[in-house]
Amino acid sequence: MDEHIAALRRDGFAWIRGGLGDAQSALEAAHELISARCAAHGDGLPVVVGDFVLPPLDGPPTRDFQTLHFDFGVPLDPRVPKDLGRWTALHVCSGASPVTAATRLVPLRGLLSQRDWPPREELLDRLSSYGRTHGAWDDTLGYVEGSLARLVEAATGEAALPSVKTEPGFLCGMEFHNLRAEAAFFERHSVPLDGVEVEIGLRPGDLLIFDNLSHAHGRRGTRCPGELRQWVFGDRELNVARQVAAREEVVSAFDRRCVDRTVGPGAEAASVP
Repeated sequence: MDEHIAALRRDGFAWIRGGLGDAQSALEAAHELISARCAAHGDGLPVVVGDFVLPPLDGPPTRDFQTLHFDFGVPLDPRVPKDLGRWTALHVCSGASPVTAATRLVPLRGLLSQRDWPPREELLDRLSSYGRTHGAWDDTLGYVEGSLARLVEAATGEAALPSVKTEPGFLCGMEFHNLRAEAAFFERHSVPLDGVEVEIGLRPGDLLIFDNLSHAHGRRGTRCPGELRQWVFGDRELNVARQVAAREEVVSAFDRRCVDRTVGPGAEAASVP
């Protein structure tokens, strides 16, 4: 367990390969690991704020990719208490159908350090302005953003993706039709995914845990109904002040001076061709 705690601290994610055949044992392992990491960091112990079977047992298979995102979103302009996702755990039970999909992880600091960004106050203004015109802004609830692409677009000050606010039929997460289109978007904004993105091919009995505020995640490939169990650990009804503190963790990734450019061995080991 110590090596996985070290991986969470060093790389922002830990991959337990095999040995966790059922959901209960995986949940217990995830809770133990995340609790140990939080205790070592001086943080309060998280609770499960989300528990999902993906895709649902009674639904169809997923499409062949999922865009990069943050579970429960990043509170960019919080106004009211809300649940916040800090850690995500993904598990494939033993006996699942042959798994062909791979989880995609993108560390924010590694991605955003590839170019310069405006000073903090200007950046915050851009994020709020984007929320009012293109994000799921609500004057009473504020602005929470789950899409990595929209976070990047907001920071550039140049909005081109469909507006969630003015196009009622548009569904969040459908910004891109395929991986190629998503990769082209980040390339255009001078933050290419190549060399930064890590792919992890979970197999039955595996458990993946990652920091949901330092890593965006998505998927390459299709998942069959009931293939994946997902838990999101975090805080329930987190007050606005603490949401702002969580936002600062994300915003700090835009500051190149804060970036540790070293990559731990765990990231290399987790890469899948």
